[in-house]
Amino acid sequence: MPITYDDVVSILAEITGTDEEEFTPQTTLLDVKIDSLDLAVFDTILAERHGVDLAGSLGLTPATTIADFTHVLSEQSASAEAAPSVTGTP
Repeated sequence: MPITYDDVVSILAEITGTDEEEFTPQTTLLDVKIDSLDLAVFDTILAERHGVDLAGSLGLTPATTIADFTHVLSEQSASAEAAPSVTGTP
């Protein structure tokens, strides 16, 4: 299942300590003060919970909105689900 806006907001709120209600689709990464360490933590959580690995740059900038971020992650999670398992386990 692709990652949803609610999934992204939940993780960002967890990482930043910001109340989920403060996020909107137009909230930027700069607005919530996401830094490179926070993105690394976000990447780890995505891999553990959703099987998505950011694996480098997604072209994110401080002006990237939560809606844009969710769109990119949703596409990646859909691609990850379509890829065959290399371990042989589902």
